[in-house]
Amino acid sequence: MHQAVAGVGERIARRDDAGFETRDMTYLVRPRSYLVIGQLSQFTNDLGAHHPEKIRSFELARRNLQEPEVLTFDELLARAEWIVEGSR
Repeated sequence: MHQAVAGVGERIARRDDAGFETRDMTYLVRPRSYLVIGQLSQFTNDLGAHHPEKIRSFELARRNLQEPEVLTFDELLARAEWIVEGSR
C-alpha cells in the first residue's frame, strides 16, 4: 500500500477543463484498508450461545493488526444495511 500511495502521491486534486487544479482534493496520507473474514455465527451455536474462547481468539487477532479494519461479512452487511436505511 505504501508504494501505491507513493506512486499516486499524498493527494489527488481535481482539475478543471484547462488542466488547473481546483480546490477539490482527496488526501491519501493513511488510507484505510479492510479485511473481511468469516461470520459472527461461527462463534455461536444454533441456540445463539457464544463460544468465549473463539470470540476471544478472534478479538485478540483483530486488535493486534496494525492497520486494517477487520470485519466479518455479516458485520459489513449490517453496516451497509444501516447506511441504506439511514439514507431513506
